[in-house]
Amino acid sequence: MTVIEWPADIPSNFFSGNDQPKPNTETTSFLSGRQVSWRTNTKDLMTYKLKLQLTKTKLALFWSWFNNQLGQNANAFTCPAIGNGTYRFVSVPSPDDTNQTKRVLSMEIEEVF
Repeated sequence: MTVIEWPADIPSNFFSGNDQPKPNTETTSFLSGRQVSWRTNTKDLMTYKLKLQLTKTKLALFWSWFNNQLGQNANAFTCPAIGNGTYRFVSVPSPDDTNQTKRVLSMEIEEVF
């Protein structure tokens, strides 16, 4: 997995952010009914649901970066506006047509390490 920086020419002023911890436990049930849980990773990672408003020109730049440099969900990226971690897109971001000149891009991102 290659780690790529968020492009400087694409704004990173995210809004409507929602972050929560990723599930980090496994549970098994025994025939007696007893359940045992344990942590699967030593580091607790986060998931983020963010929105980003972009002009159509900046949106075209975003799609070029997302498809050609990032390889969609194949690689990870860093973005100081989110935090100091390394992140990847969980799914392809979905744009909402808000008006004639701007689009709101909804994205779900998870911390990788």
